[in-house]
Amino acid sequence: MMSLQPLKRAAVALLEQIAAHDRGDGVLFQPAPRGCRRLDGGAFATRDETFRVPSMLGFITVEHPRLGVWRVRITQAGRDYLTQVEARRAKHGRKARDDEAAR
Repeated sequence: MMSLQPLKRAAVALLEQIAAHDRGDGVLFQPAPRGCRRLDGGAFATRDETFRVPSMLGFITVEHPRLGVWRVRITQAGRDYLTQVEARRAKHGRKARDDEAAR
């Protein structure tokens, strides 16, 4: 497994949200104020530009089923990257995000 340059925290959080909600048919992101996208039916929101690097690296695919709506799917490369992130967190003694969210 090759070591990748770490993504910014916002991009990692985006991948984690997509992975948590994607059941194979992707997740929808709706337009939100100030150049942001909001996870459909959720509170998570991030800037449009956060999608750029994960998409360029092949970690996610972005489709446009309707005007302004993005359908985003995580790829196997994206899941592999998240596995590396969790391994780095464990190596450095940081808790996984799931553990932190459970508290």
